[in-house]
Amino acid sequence: MDFLPISINIKNKKIVIIGGGNVATQKVFGLYNFTKNITVVAPQISDVIKNIGVEIIEAEYTKSHINDAFLVYACTNNSLVNKQVADDAEVKGILFNRTDDATESSFISPAIVQNSTHVVAVNSKNKNVKSTVDLRNKLNAFLTDLDVNQVENQINKGKVYLVGFGPGNPDLLTIKGDKLCQQADVIFYDDLLDSTALDKYNGEKVYVGKRRGNHHKCQDEINEILYQAAKQEKMVVRLKGGDPLIFGRGSEEKVFLEERSIDVTIIPGITSAIAAAAYGGIPLTHRGISSTVAFGTAHGKTSFKILEADTSVYYMGAKNVIDIAQKYLDSGYVANYPVGIVYNASMPDQEVIKTTIGELITGKFDIKSPIISIFGNTVNFQEIINQHKSECCNN
Repeated sequence: MDFLPISINIKNKKIVIIGGGNVATQKVFGLYNFTKNITVVAPQISDVIKNIGVEIIEAEYTKSHINDAFLVYACTNNSLVNKQVADDAEVKGILFNRTDDATESSFISPAIVQNSTHVVAVNSKNKNVKSTVDLRNKLNAFLTDLDVNQVENQINKGKVYLVGFGPGNPDLLTIKGDKLCQQADVIFYDDLLDSTALDKYNGEKVYVGKRRGNHHKCQDEINEILYQAAKQEKMVVRLKGGDPLIFGRGSEEKVFLEERSIDVTIIPGITSAIAAAAYGGIPLTHRGISSTVAFGTAHGKTSFKILEADTSVYYMGAKNVIDIAQKYLDSGYVANYPVGIVYNASMPDQEVIKTTIGELITGKFDIKSPIISIFGNTVNFQEIINQHKSECCNN
């Protein structure tokens, strides 16, 4: 039997429940949130039902008990009585539900979850009660979060959150970052993430990206845009690739806004160097190989330098990575000093090149942007480990 999921107006409508045990009690509790016009009929009725405040008729069922009823629930533990209730209701043209046999009912009661703004009803096509309950619980958690998000959105009006999106893969956005994006009135995002990942958020999305040679918005403009949005009492999320405080100019935006009395909170993200190391299979430290790490930017010709660390990681260096390698050679590093280059770390089209500074300067590799370049012996850590093992065995 197919049931049409609909919502029925039961205002000033009489609901009759035949039965006074546990099943009837559950029905009364479920209905009482929607109407108080409930009559319970049974020879014995639980004290719980009596204390709820509905009409009580302690008597054996007769068909006169359902006169003028809009909905009837047959909730006894006697299938013959339930069948009689259903038959009488059908004759009178009254919608009825048999709790012991949904297939013999003219309607069924769904599992219901609700919050301050929504009511959701859940039924199972294949009478799988467990799956219905599981789905109801998940929906209840979702609606609870929705309520929390709405409350927190009101609390956070006029605030700016600088949120690290991570290296680009939306699965790497933190739970906190995701929650704030759900709550935001407006999300300002840049080039280092796929804008389609933002489609699930209801807030306004505004692109403020900056790429080498193609600045859609300069930093001063971005600062002012954030300020004006917060000034309009909006909850603002500034979504930044990687981590806001690692070559992300998050501190500049924070200072600008706080000087104008805007409350700013920074939510860290997975910086691209960490993602490139993890997804590229290049540890930044390894016992006996590297115990120090340094991050540098290679965005401009004059911005990069040899970093004083066992492992050196450069951001934004696609156009300058060969020059960096040459600088290492000029500084006395051997030509076979390892370098790893990770393009689009964590993304489906990620590419990894493991080479040496000597090979890199030949120009034999097609270096695309964006990349993270890692200079240091950890690039070849597995070879070093294998060599040590071999030496130990030979000794």
